[in-house]
Amino acid sequence: MRKAKKFALFMSIILLWTTFAASLHASAAFTPKFALNSEAVYMVNTDTDIVVVSKNAEEKMYPASLTKIMTCLVALEEIKDFSSYVLVPYTAFNEFNEDNPNFWGPSNAAIEPRQTNITYMHLLYGLMLPSGCEAANILAYNLGGESIPNFVQMMNDKAKEIGCKNTNFTNAHGLFDPNNYTTAYDMYLITKYAIDNYPLFMEICDTYSYEMPANEYNPDGYYITHTNAMMKPTSDYYYEGVHGVKTGSIDKYYFVQENGLYDTSVFEYGTRCLVTTAEKDGFHYIVVSMGAPYCNEDGSPTDTQLSVTDHINLYDWAFAEFEYTKVLEKNEQITQVAVDKGKDADTVGIIVTEEYYTLLPKSLDRSTIQRILEPVITGEDANGNGKTDMAEVMLEAPVEKDMAVANLRLKLNGEVLANIPLITEQRIELDMTEYYKEKIMNIISTTQFKLLVGALVLLIILFIFTRAIRKSHERRVSELNKRRKISMAPQKKKKNNVFRR
Repeated sequence: MRKAKKFALFMSIILLWTTFAASLHASAAFTPKFALNSEAVYMVNTDTDIVVVSKNAEEKMYPASLTKIMTCLVALEEIKDFSSYVLVPYTAFNEFNEDNPNFWGPSNAAIEPRQTNITYMHLLYGLMLPSGCEAANILAYNLGGESIPNFVQMMNDKAKEIGCKNTNFTNAHGLFDPNNYTTAYDMYLITKYAIDNYPLFMEICDTYSYEMPANEYNPDGYYITHTNAMMKPTSDYYYEGVHGVKTGSIDKYYFVQENGLYDTSVFEYGTRCLVTTAEKDGFHYIVVSMGAPYCNEDGSPTDTQLSVTDHINLYDWAFAEFEYTKVLEKNEQITQVAVDKGKDADTVGIIVTEEYYTLLPKSLDRSTIQRILEPVITGEDANGNGKTDMAEVMLEAPVEKDMAVANLRLKLNGEVLANIPLITEQRIELDMTEYYKEKIMNIISTTQFKLLVGALVLLIILFIFTRAIRKSHERRVSELNKRRKISMAPQKKKKNNVFRR
């Protein structure tokens, strides 16, 4: 019965540890061989979830139109019928006409107020391809219960649900607001969530051109195109294998002064942001970049889109430099663990269950990958503290096969590549002779046993002493009796011998 309970416990540990290990994501940031123009970059190989580049990924940045990725995500969750027509109220356009320098010339999808032939699908393409700010507000108005602020709250709620820690949205379009911010890492989480959960998201983002319905200024209809130059075949920035996702740029940041008004003579030059995905030869990546310069020091627009340049350089480097590398063989023995009272064995092998591949630079010296062993079944040392060194761990026979014993942590450049569970290679039977020998020794070593033995010895000594006294007494009594018999015995009279003649 006791063995069955032990086995059940061991199997529970295996199940829990396997679940825990599977939930961990590998991360190991590498350093590219070139300078990055963007202030913040986060690049991930989505085949392995390995972080290839991380630069200021947790720093708060202004996302500009990357905000629309979250707008699109929330819309995809809320829309019930993509072919339904929507309301296109003036409310969705009013802020762009205000005397606010931040809202001059916002990107748009050429949708007109009060237009009646616009569907949710039109809005999604108008949002993500030409980065239509009016499309963002129309979606927010219709899906937020005719309240754009309600929809923005839905965006923030979704960001928290996804796990974003440094993100706050104040609008659905991304036009500059000092309180509309996020990070490269959070934007990766948002984009990855949208890709993983809504196939329509990438279908839209990966479309370069889309036909919109006719309106007053476009009676024959018109086409909108994607703002990502890396997707345009005739562009100098075209990159084969790139898919979507979204651009974001602001030329200048104007801040409200103490009097509550904007002073257009006081500003900061804006930045460019970009999120793309790319695949080549079976490798897939997501790159998020934020804070690339929009203008030169003199205020003139840069001759090149530096955010796009960063993405091209990163993809060229990653596709040329990285490869899938086998780090561990299936059933590879990592170490031996001591076994107490094992039958014909005092150690058991600890192995990995499957071969392990990971993404590594081709030029990397494999010996630089650290292997750190961490016990799962720790036991306790003499002071009652859990053991953390595998050399101190000893398993007690019987040891079941496939029992989770340790975790192998692979680290590179201080970052964790993977956490891999290790299990016992075989079953080790219990040596019954050693088992009972130990039981006897344990009994002998107890204070109670020692007191019992002492008492027995004392009794034996007392018995011997008492018997000796008794025998001595019996001898004396016997001697006295002998003497008494002799003294009481009758003496014979001597006869007189008369000689007669």
